Amino acid sequence: REAIAAAEAQADALLEIFAALLRIAQVESGTRRAGFARVDLSAIAQSVADVHAPAAEERGQVLVAEIAPGVAMTGDPALLTQMLSNLVENAIRHGRDGGRVSLRLSGTEAVVADDGPGIPAAEREAVFRRFHRLDAARSTPGSGLGLALVRAVAGLHGIAIALEDAAPGLRVRLTLPG
Repeated sequence: REAIAAAEAQADALLEIFAALLRIAQVESGTRRAGFARVDLSAIAQSVADVHAPAAEERGQVLVAEIAPGVAMTGDPALLTQMLSNLVENAIRHGRDGGRVSLRLSGTEAVVADDGPGIPAAEREAVFRRFHRLDAARSTPGSGLGLALVRAVAGLHGIAIALEDAAPGLRVRLTLPG
């Protein structure tokens, strides 16, 4: 029974990886533009914060959401939700226990930050490659596809993305299209 349960878990993990790769391919090919509509980015950001607050609390972290009302843009709501969710989930997972994670949205940008170890400057471009994981992250669950998907979704929506030193921690700045 244990072997069957372990095999099922491995199969589920593989299916998740294939699904993520398929989403990345669809996004990069531009076929997802068909789902574009005017979306309330403020509502999406608040929903992401609400969903991830219990995970932050479980690690003793404080998740602070500063979300300007009425921020809207044209895009795919499911992909924008996935993009912000991946960033907040990473900040919680890689931030320090008892630390602070923030999600801030203004009319011009979205910023996700944590006060964990951050990403060395030399690795900041590499983390956007599929399956790339920092040595410190190899002991945590994940496939190394989350930031690849974030970059693909940002590119599809004309959102510029920058990884910055939060001293301590990492700040991900998403500059929204004008």
